[in-house]
Amino acid sequence: MSQHQQAEKSVDFDEVADRLVELGCSGHPSEIHGLLCGLLAAGQRLKTAQWVKQVSELCGGKALDAAATEVVNRLYTVSLNQLEMADFAIRLLLPDEDNAIDQRAEALGTWCAAFLLGFGEGVKGATLSQEVKEVLRDFAEIAKIQPAIDESDEAERDFLEVSEYVKMALITVFDETNPTTSATMTTTKSSRKLH
Repeated sequence: MSQHQQAEKSVDFDEVADRLVELGCSGHPSEIHGLLCGLLAAGQRLKTAQWVKQVSELCGGKALDAAATEVVNRLYTVSLNQLEMADFAIRLLLPDEDNAIDQRAEALGTWCAAFLLGFGEGVKGATLSQEVKEVLRDFAEIAKIQPAIDESDEAERDFLEVSEYVKMALITVFDETNPTTSATMTTTKSSRKLH
């Protein structure tokens, strides 16, 4: 498999979770992805060694083996590519719908908390629009999600609505804080604004 094909192969929650378990790492896949998206949304572009170090720190300083390094590097590449696309392709790294809703809700809260950490680390005092500030406040509230949620259809709809909002808000923040020099990308991105 070429490096390009490998970079385009998506990464799912269970794959990241498996690598973390193999390492004996207490980090959470949604936490890693949230941190990554926060850094990318803040305009940070990390070298491989920097990104691996960030993940290692989330894992209590444990060194990543070759398999874990490959997965987190692919997660980085795929996430950046998805955020730069104008087709809403970004997927939040959350447990799939076969998992209990309280696990998915807790993971979404973890994702939001880690996003705030990464964004705060990456943005370092930049002036933010009111819309971005509002998204950050919303993410802070979502990060407080309590895992005790019933398994009703209404709870499922609420979860899907909140997770879709987080995805769209991520795209909005990324678009606003990552100006592009390409007029084509700017025109395409302007149609992705969160309303």
